[in-house]
Amino acid sequence: MFSIFFHPSPYVTAVGGAEKRFLETSKVFVEKGLELVVLESNPSLLERKNGYYKLYTLSSPFSACRGWFTIYLDWILWVMLACFRSVSIIHRTRCRLVFAPNNTVPNLLPAYFAHTVTRLPLCVVVHHMDVTSENTQKGFQMVFSAYRKIGYTASISFLKTLAFIIVTRLLKEANVCITVSNFTAQTLTRLGAASRRIRISGNGIDPQLINQISALQKKAYDAVFVGRISKEKGVFDLLEVWRQIVSERGHVRLLIIGSGPDLLEVKEIVENYGLKENVVVRGGVDDVEMYSLLKSGRVFVFPSRFEGWGLAVAEALACGLPVVCYDIPALREVFGECKSVFFVPVGNIERLSSAVKKILEMEKKKYDEFSEISRNYVSRFAWSEVAMKDLQVIRKLET
Repeated sequence: MFSIFFHPSPYVTAVGGAEKRFLETSKVFVEKGLELVVLESNPSLLERKNGYYKLYTLSSPFSACRGWFTIYLDWILWVMLACFRSVSIIHRTRCRLVFAPNNTVPNLLPAYFAHTVTRLPLCVVVHHMDVTSENTQKGFQMVFSAYRKIGYTASISFLKTLAFIIVTRLLKEANVCITVSNFTAQTLTRLGAASRRIRISGNGIDPQLINQISALQKKAYDAVFVGRISKEKGVFDLLEVWRQIVSERGHVRLLIIGSGPDLLEVKEIVENYGLKENVVVRGGVDDVEMYSLLKSGRVFVFPSRFEGWGLAVAEALACGLPVVCYDIPALREVFGECKSVFFVPVGNIERLSSAVKKILEMEKKKYDEFSEISRNYVSRFAWSEVAMKDLQVIRKLET
C-alpha cells in the first residue's frame, strides 16, 4: 500500500489527531503483514517512531513559513512536487492501493493524482469537514461567509473555501472513505458522496501510556486547552472567558498548549488583557509532556467549532479531567453519554464561563467522582480495534 503522509511543520501545529491516528494504526497494519510504502513530509514522524516502513521523504519548499498565506503557498508547492514523486514511487514499488490518512488538500490531492494516473484504488480517511449539521449543502459564498464569521480575513477565507470545495469533489471520486464518526459520514453523504463507499471506523487513545504518566505539578492550572492555535478551535473565545473568570476569582491560571499561525495573536491578546500572570502559553509539546500537563490541570476547556471526533477531549478524559466544550455534532455523538463532559451552545461566552466556574467551585468528592467517570468512559476506545476495522477495508480494496 502506498500512502501520502503530509503533516505541517511544528510551527504551524503540533502533531494532531489525524497524524496520531496514522502513526498508531499503521503500526498494526505492518504487524498484520501489510507492506507499507510512505511518502512523508519533513521532518519525519515515522522515521523516529518505527523502523518497518519503506519511507520516502519530501521537504517543504520553504523551511519556515509565517502566516496563513505563506503556509498555504508552501503547501501548494509541496503538493505539486508530491504528485509526480508519488507516481514514480508507485511504479518502482508495485503498490496495489493508494491511501490518504487525512482529507486535507496536501494529503488528498497527491493521492488522488496518483490514483488517477496509476488507476489504483483510492482509500481516504476523512476526519472532519468544516460544515455544520444544520446546513451541509453549502455553496462557495456560504462557506466563505462561515469562515469570515469565525474571524478569518477575506483572503484566507477564500483559500479555505477553495480547499473545502476541492476536498469535497475529490472525496466523491474515492473508492472508499473511512470516516471517524457517524456525523462525518452523514456530512459526506449530504455533500454528494455515495453512502455505499463510506465506512465508519472511529478513533482511539493509548490509556496504558497515559496511566503511566504522572502530573507535572498536581492541579497547578485551573484550566487547560490543547489544540491547534487557530480561530476555529475557539481559543479566542477561551481568552474572553478567562478574562471574565479572572475578574471574578482573581488568581486563576489557564494553560494553553499548542502551536499555530495565530499563536502570536494569542500572546498579544493575553498581554493586552493584562493576563500575563493568569495565562501560560506553552506552545507545542510531545505527548508525554502533554499528558503530564493535562493531569496538572483541573478542567479541560475545548471551545472548538469544527471537529470530526474529538481526540483532544478523549485524551483529557483519560487524564481524569472533566471537560467543557461547545455543543457540536461530532463531540455530542462521541461524548454525549459521558456525565463529565459539559456542553454549551456554540459561541455563548457566558454559558462557557459559567460551566467552567461550576467545575472550579466543585467540592472535592464530587470532582473526584467526575474524574473517575472520565477515565472509565474512554476505556472503550482502543487503537487496535480502529486499525483492524481500517485494515478490513484496505484488504477488500487490494483484492
